[in-house]
Amino acid sequence: MQPPRILVFVFSVLAILFLVSIFFPREGIRINDRITLQFITLEEILGSDSIQYADISAILSSSQAINDSTYLAMLEDPVDETLLQDTVRVNEDSLKVLVYPIEYPGGDSTLLYPFFRKLRWLKSSGDKLRIMHYGDSQIEGDRMTSFIRYKLQDQFGGSGIGMQPPVSLYGYQISLRHTASDNWRRYTAFGKVDSTLQHNVYGALGSFARFSDYPDSLETDTTVSEAWISLKQSKRSFYRSRIFKNCILYYGNASSPVFFEVYTDGQLFDADYLESSEGLQTKSWSFEESPEELTIKFKSVCSPDFYGIALDPESGLSVDNIPMRGSAGLLFSRIDPDMLRQMYDSLNVKLLLLQFGGNVVPYITDNYTYYERWFYRELVTLKSLVPDLSIIVIGVADMSMKEKDKFVSYPNLENVRDALRSASFRADCAFWDMYSAMGGYNSMPSWVFAQPPLATSDFVHFNEKGARVLAEMFYNALIHDYNAYVSSGQ
Repeated sequence: MQPPRILVFVFSVLAILFLVSIFFPREGIRINDRITLQFITLEEILGSDSIQYADISAILSSSQAINDSTYLAMLEDPVDETLLQDTVRVNEDSLKVLVYPIEYPGGDSTLLYPFFRKLRWLKSSGDKLRIMHYGDSQIEGDRMTSFIRYKLQDQFGGSGIGMQPPVSLYGYQISLRHTASDNWRRYTAFGKVDSTLQHNVYGALGSFARFSDYPDSLETDTTVSEAWISLKQSKRSFYRSRIFKNCILYYGNASSPVFFEVYTDGQLFDADYLESSEGLQTKSWSFEESPEELTIKFKSVCSPDFYGIALDPESGLSVDNIPMRGSAGLLFSRIDPDMLRQMYDSLNVKLLLLQFGGNVVPYITDNYTYYERWFYRELVTLKSLVPDLSIIVIGVADMSMKEKDKFVSYPNLENVRDALRSASFRADCAFWDMYSAMGGYNSMPSWVFAQPPLATSDFVHFNEKGARVLAEMFYNALIHDYNAYVSSGQ
């Protein structure tokens, strides 16, 4: 082909591509749920279609949690029991820049005052008080919760890591090395629910575990099953999390005698039988010194349902990390209410943190009133179980989807956030907007590309350091309102 013809051909092709770029739909042509045809736009050709990521420099510059040396010092801080809550108040002037505020229905900032009142006098009363932090995979491994626990226990007293499931759910945890024998079977009220289960008595963690199958009513099996659980301190945990004086085992549906042995640091500490009973039962052990490793062995022809193990202080605050991978937070109304009520009462739960919504975002639709309605039902259910219960809903974080070669916020994310906020306000609950707090639209890439990185390459989850930064921001918002309560004189 002669050069002039080659030149004409090239220009013809470019002209055709130019015309296609003008008229091709910007959102692409959707083939099916998984395939969408895209074509470069005129703006991209001219270089004027650059995506702007959120500026999070103010967040990073004001965060103490992002500093590794500060974090390492927190791990080794000794417990100072001489500090009283009103003498450890955060300087309110320093918080004015750092705080992204908690929102309240009708702007009623006194909504959490009943909880703050219990918190204020916790040390002097010698009581126990519990916060349960439920959430999806964003809080797995004690991320976020561990920092919130550390800051609140440091200020108001308390220690220990709180409630643990019998079996470590996802094999990774900052604050504890949790192992168990292979014959445990876990049942959950979220995710893939076992359809063969004949009841909905899951307990406060939304799950339970057994080391033997449920008995067959037509057969008598006398085979003895054995199992064990080991809980060992993690050097990566905050100092207070490693200190616990009480271990409380929660179980039920115990139809057969169960022999147990408790070992502390390899030495036999106790051996006996668990009490047989259909309803909720507890077995407690107290320690003069916190063991570095606690092992419990079981032996029975039929396992009870084990709901959890609490590693708690003698008095003060406990904060539980309860991750529910794949959950949208729509499980509480499906759990036996009597069991939930009994466990909440036994644990003296006074505040719930509910951090959900991320698993709804990938399912894009025009309207999320259905999610608002369903989540509102869950909040009403929880509040009906504990008359003086306070609830803070933590909204969904920014999440990115890939659009051509760039990462952008899901187009429906703010609608999901708004549905959670509306449900919270309708149910008279507080709401903390994590999406806006972290920078809002297109902020997740800024967390991923930060130095050091604060989120993972899936553009959905914070890493351990980023979770600490968000937890610090939430704590600052909570303690800011606590300080306002103290200043009010109520």
